[in-house]
Amino acid sequence: MKAITVDELEAGMILARTVTNSDFVVILSENTALTDANISRLKSLEIPVVYIKDEFDLSQNFQQAASTIQKDAAFKHDFKKVAKIANKVFEELRAGNEIKAEVTRLAAHVLPMADNPASVNYLFALSHMSTTLALHSERVSIFSGIIAKWMKFNWEEIRIIVTAAFLHDVGKCEIPEELIGKTAEELSGDDLEIYKTHCQKGFDILKQGNFPEAVQTVALQHHERINGDGFPNGLRGEKIHPFAKIVAVADAYDNLTSEREGLIQKTPFDAINHFVSECYSAFDPEVCVPLVTRIKDNLVGSKIFLNDGRKGTIAFYPKDFSSLPIVVTEDGTEVDLNQRKYLSIAQYSG
Repeated sequence: MKAITVDELEAGMILARTVTNSDFVVILSENTALTDANISRLKSLEIPVVYIKDEFDLSQNFQQAASTIQKDAAFKHDFKKVAKIANKVFEELRAGNEIKAEVTRLAAHVLPMADNPASVNYLFALSHMSTTLALHSERVSIFSGIIAKWMKFNWEEIRIIVTAAFLHDVGKCEIPEELIGKTAEELSGDDLEIYKTHCQKGFDILKQGNFPEAVQTVALQHHERINGDGFPNGLRGEKIHPFAKIVAVADAYDNLTSEREGLIQKTPFDAINHFVSECYSAFDPEVCVPLVTRIKDNLVGSKIFLNDGRKGTIAFYPKDFSSLPIVVTEDGTEVDLNQRKYLSIAQYSG
């Protein structure tokens, strides 16, 4: 990739990095093919420099780079294949048709993706894709499977969790379209009350379709929180199904890390901080602790950009559960983000 000024941009160029303003609100997502309108907008917002894709030189570290590209391409291929099934499921659902066979087929494809140790990084790389109900449901399904694997559930339990996670938002098919892509935190008043009904609506749809009780319950309870602050029934602690607790975390993770124009861009590091702060209050520690621990392990070695513009690599995490990472910048400087609170990770490039 290369950095160029906005005045040098031409329609058809592909962004290599997400463009944000000074508050890290997303303006245009990575992999966007620029149009004249995009370029005009960047100029009006006085964005000085953007990064565009260039020919990638594979002459160094060829085998490692080629292997990474092949694995990434394979995951994207599988993801897009499952996305077609996911879209069909929701189309059939809206038409009032039977969806159980399609969901079973989808779960069979999701399980191997959830078993891939690199899936966390691959999912974040796809966060710029459209946040349709089908794609959100697919990502939550994969990530729920990853969490369930980390929590040592058996494969039959993981299959049910993956299925329940994919169907957690089916009730949104019966609420106004303009509310589907929102989160509860973005809504208020009548819109929020209407939005909250998707949990009961999802339960009713799945009960009518004779899906397993656990799958029905996840649709009903995935917005419940262990401190009783959730909805629709304000359940606490052990009254919430264990599978619903997993899907609640996966759903929140996807909402945090998916790029949506006009919202603050979040990284996996922001998600870690969120779950550390909400552990023991909103989310169950039995889900949060393995999640945070394993994501930290996955992020070691990742390339990042600090909010002061420096590029670096995640060297390691201290053993404390709530700790921030130690970063080594390109000039070899070791930066402890636990000591330098004015610094933070602004962008993550995997």
